[in-house]
Amino acid sequence: MAKNGYFRLIIEDGNVWLEGYAPKEDGKEFDTDDVIKYLDSISFSGYDLQSLDTYIKGQDFTQRYLLSSQEILPESEKCIVTILPNGERAFARFYPPSTGGKELTEKDIVSELRHAGIKHGIKKKAIQHFLAHREYCRDYIMAEATPPVQGRSASVEYFFDLNTTAKPKLNEDGSVDFHQLGNIKTVNVGDKLATLTPADRGRAGISVIGKPLPPVKVNNRYLKYGRNIRISADRCNIYSKVSGHVTLVDDMVMVSDVYEVPANVDSSTGDIDYKGTVQVTGNVNTGYTIKAEGDIIVNGVVEGATLISGGNIVLKRGMSGMERGSLKAAGNITAKYLESCKVECGGGLKADAVLHSDVTCKEKVEVLGRKGLINGGSVTTYADIHATALGSTMGSATRIEVLSDREQLKRLNEVKEKIEEIEASLAKIDKLASAVRKQMLSQQELLPEQLDYIKKATVSKPLLVKELKSMRHEREAILAMVEKNRNSCIRVEDIVHPGVTIIVKDAMKIQNEKTQHCRFVRDGADIRIKGL
Repeated sequence: MAKNGYFRLIIEDGNVWLEGYAPKEDGKEFDTDDVIKYLDSISFSGYDLQSLDTYIKGQDFTQRYLLSSQEILPESEKCIVTILPNGERAFARFYPPSTGGKELTEKDIVSELRHAGIKHGIKKKAIQHFLAHREYCRDYIMAEATPPVQGRSASVEYFFDLNTTAKPKLNEDGSVDFHQLGNIKTVNVGDKLATLTPADRGRAGISVIGKPLPPVKVNNRYLKYGRNIRISADRCNIYSKVSGHVTLVDDMVMVSDVYEVPANVDSSTGDIDYKGTVQVTGNVNTGYTIKAEGDIIVNGVVEGATLISGGNIVLKRGMSGMERGSLKAAGNITAKYLESCKVECGGGLKADAVLHSDVTCKEKVEVLGRKGLINGGSVTTYADIHATALGSTMGSATRIEVLSDREQLKRLNEVKEKIEEIEASLAKIDKLASAVRKQMLSQQELLPEQLDYIKKATVSKPLLVKELKSMRHEREAILAMVEKNRNSCIRVEDIVHPGVTIIVKDAMKIQNEKTQHCRFVRDGADIRIKGL
């Protein structure tokens, strides 16, 4: 059986000797550090460290090593305890008694462990094993923590297609087919939309020193939903109350009906303001407005009109805005072409051409296909801009910009301050409510102002909790967007004409010469042009 090498002190004729014992079979040798640690624990000094080190490294223990010529009192069997920093385990290393020293008992060892600060998980069998075998210079696991029971983060399973990004087909001639975009996700009455698996926070363990060992932090979630949806009694399932279409916007499930306009939006219809989705078979004429909480789909041409959508906007032909038209969508915008109009979208933009228009987006801008041209006006987003060509030989003023995250980080600080403010208000309410409860339990009479405060707190606390959840969600969304767009760039598949203004995260460059097949990326304080 393998057995580690060890040493002991021999006290004889007024001298102190170190007697070493070689390991057996595959046992480990003891080293100088082990001897020094032991000697320090018994406050023994005055020895020649260099000579001692030479003796131990030689591993020739046929002769004793003289440590000191001054006799000392006998040393009992020694137990040195080591506790891991996280408190998960504690080890004991034993050293034999010197000449005339006493051996440890089980009670002595338990006392040493307690003295070292161990309060939990002592392994009696390990102590008994040592007492039966007396193996020295070996680490025994003397105590183990009760590990925490790990929990799990909350998760949401959606029972509909989450892909809201239009993916038009690229035809062989280079044009883009917008006939079947797959943006609308149809649901029927009673369809299950999502299921929440609540978070399990787990259970704390106990370290060997008696302190709690917390489980890994989990993320909590809840089901967010809009109109036309009902939630189960346990708040873990949501179902559609109507037949229509479903979308997911910022983790909120929305079901909308569809309002169909069989011809044009003109004097026969007037302006349209609808809570669901609006689908127009014909054109949208100049001067009219469509507002929809859901999507807006137009099969014909949009002229100098205004379209405002709480979801996506799909223009299967395009928009000739005549400097009057505007599009505003909380989600994505997909169009055959955009000309002389103003565009704002909270998602991404896909088009075959963008001409003399001012476009601002939060997500990726893709202007590809046979033309894939951005010419005149400006295109601004936090994400990538991907186009076939930028500018023209006519030199129209064209500005292409990938925004920096400065404003987002500013908003992040504002949200953080608001969260701290709400948390402080909630803590104050809870503290005062606790004090009032104690008064009531002790049958003390409450003052009128205390009763008034409790009434107000009953109303304000749920509102504060709701606002706090909203602020935390916004904070996570901003952090995710900043991380996602960290390496955003401008990518051009074909040609960049001279005169185009390129801006990437506050670094600006006016392109003075024709460039092809390239990417514009931020490099320090400058913009670098790289090949595809």
